[in-house]
Amino acid sequence: MRTLRFHRETLASNPDAYIADLPRLQNTVVDHLKSCGYSKVTFTRCPELIEKYVNCIFETQDRKPFFHIGGSLPYCWNSPKDWDKDFIRYEWGHLRSRNQNESAHKITNLCLQSARCNQHIQTSMDIDEVLKWLEGSVVEHRVQFVLTNRRILFESSIWNDLLRELNKYR
Repeated sequence: MRTLRFHRETLASNPDAYIADLPRLQNTVVDHLKSCGYSKVTFTRCPELIEKYVNCIFETQDRKPFFHIGGSLPYCWNSPKDWDKDFIRYEWGHLRSRNQNESAHKITNLCLQSARCNQHIQTSMDIDEVLKWLEGSVVEHRVQFVLTNRRILFESSIWNDLLRELNKYR
């Protein structure tokens, strides 16, 4: 039987643990983009555009899970069914929860989380609720860092160019 400690040690020993799942994410984001109004997006129609979107979001997170903090063992990990993997298997999280907001399907609302963080830290709360819960913690500082990076991205010409291209697939 695999334990959580073994899984975390395995993640810590893999230098590619945080980037190995990127190719799969380019396929999994398609349905989310469609929910955001880009109904003609498919991986075969615009693979470079999808890759650019995933990379932009991932870069704002410093190429790690949204709630990542450092330590000798990772504090972000997979769900038990994926403890055999030596990499983070990302989930698309919604900063404004789909369970609380009908308007949660926005392209600027998506982030990349480990299963543990999506299910046990965010737990269907909006990010502002999570921040109150985490107030003063190292995780709050991490979230504020990522949110600042996201604001910078969403005001950039790179983002505006990406949106212009994506709008062709509405």
